[in-house]
Formats: sequence, C-alpha cells, structure tokens
Amino acid sequence: MKNRLLILWSMLVAISSGLFAQGRGMSNPEAVFIEKGTKSAGIQFGWGHWGADGDEGADLIGLITGLEGNVNNFDISASGSWFIRDNTSVGVAIGYTDMRVAVDSVSFLGNNESDRHLFRQALSGSVSLRQYLPLFNGKIIAMFAEGRLSGRTGYIKSYKMADDRKEGTYSDLGRVMLGVYPGISVFATQDISFEVSLPLFELGYNWYDGSGTESGNSITSHGFVRFKPSLMSLKTGIVYHF
Repeated sequence: MKNRLLILWSMLVAISSGLFAQGRGMSNPEAVFIEKGTKSAGIQFGWGHWGADGDEGADLIGLITGLEGNVNNFDISASGSWFIRDNTSVGVAIGYTDMRVAVDSVSFLGNNESDRHLFRQALSGSVSLRQYLPLFNGKIIAMFAEGRLSGRTGYIKSYKMADDRKEGTYSDLGRVMLGVYPGISVFATQDISFEVSLPLFELGYNWYDGSGTESGNSITSHGFVRFKPSLMSLKTGIVYHF
C-alpha cells in the first residue's frame, strides 16, 4: 500500500507541475519558493496498518509462528510557521497519536499466547526549523529538510483476556526527541500546498512509569538512535500560506 501511495504522490507532483506552472511562475529561474514574511497553517496526518492472518498464521524468521493479529497506527497534528527569510521557516506544532495492537494468537519458541492487546495514546508538541530547496528553478515543487525538537506525553495499556476479564499493566509515558525529516512540497493553487514527509534520523529518550496486577510498580527508560527512513511513519498534509 505504501508503494501505491508513493506512486500516487508522484503522479500528483507531475499533474500539479503541468497545471499550475504558469500561475506560480515556474519559468522564472530567480523566483524563490516561499518569500520571507509569509505565514502558514497546516494539518498533517498519517496512518499505517499491518495485519497477519491465514490458515496457520504468519511465520517470522522461524522464531515466531502462527501469528494472527493486526497493528493500526494513526496520528494527526496542526502546525503554524513563519518564514524568517526566503525558503526558511520556523514553526510550532501540536499532535495526537493512537496505536492499537491486537494479537489473536502467536507462538514464540514453543510458548503459545492469545488475546493480547496493546493500546497507546499520546499528545505531543514540537518546535522546528525548515529549509526548502526549489526544484526546476520554480515555485511549484520543492524538497525540504526539517529539524525538529519534540516532546510527548501519554499512556500505554497492555492486557490479555482471562476468564472474561482484563489482566495487564498501565504506564504513563514521556519522550523527548530531536529528528530530521525530509519531504516534498507541491503547490496546487497560489496559496495551498500539499506535502509528504517521513523520518530520516531520530535521537531521543523514552521513559515509562507503570503499574500492573502482575509485577507491581516499575519505572523504565531507554535512549535510542534511528537512522533510516520509516514508511510506517510517512505523513501527508495540506498547508495554507498567507
């Protein structure tokens, strides 16, 4: 599905370039993509789904067998920015994420589990610096790179069903993260653009303050560094410039 989305986006880029080249002055090699002093407001969203099913379930590298279940991830954010110079903006954003994991059945090294569930909700905020690089010396299409400092707070629940009741753990969570997010922006009208982006590099720290019926209270934390594109975290958005 991700490949289809990327193909669809490439077609949108080509169509937008042809339809709006004259209106955005694409033929002017001196034109900047977005001028200093411009403000913008946008909405970004992302969705991902992964599922495993079949007569005998999925088999992952021989260690996990009979896997049946699904993962759904959704996030949405609202942002605002101000261009401090041509093609360079600073911005702020707030967002919401929702992830749901349901494992109907799985076998790991001979141990069987079923009816396992994980549910996570979180709110986030960020500040960012973004630099655009116009393509074809015009005002239609540009690549961008965004540096972002973000924080997140929320909770995570993990439980299984036992005798028609839930048994599991609950944890408050937090995160701080610094990341780099490349993408592409395409103007569809004089003031409205569409964009797609994905994470390239992320450095951060997570912590969890939890409680549960089985293991009692616990506090855990870990740092991480990720340097690879993640299509599961691909986001699309619409932005209004004024």
